[in-house]
Amino acid sequence: MPGSVTEVKVSVGETVKANQPLLITEAMKMETTIQAPFDGVIKQVTVNNGDTIATGDLLIEIEKATD
Repeated sequence: MPGSVTEVKVSVGETVKANQPLLITEAMKMETTIQAPFDGVIKQVTVNNGDTIATGDLLIEIEKATD
């Protein structure tokens, strides 16, 4: 189901923690916060505020932190 990006909260090179909000999307008037699945570093952000997105689109690439 197509939606849109309402707010990108991170940038390339930023260190993130598991469950940290990365971006907010909206579809059918419902907002969803996309969270980091693990600790890591943002390698790529492929969307901007206002972009239209669809199921399966790559939004953010994260490199998993090493212990």
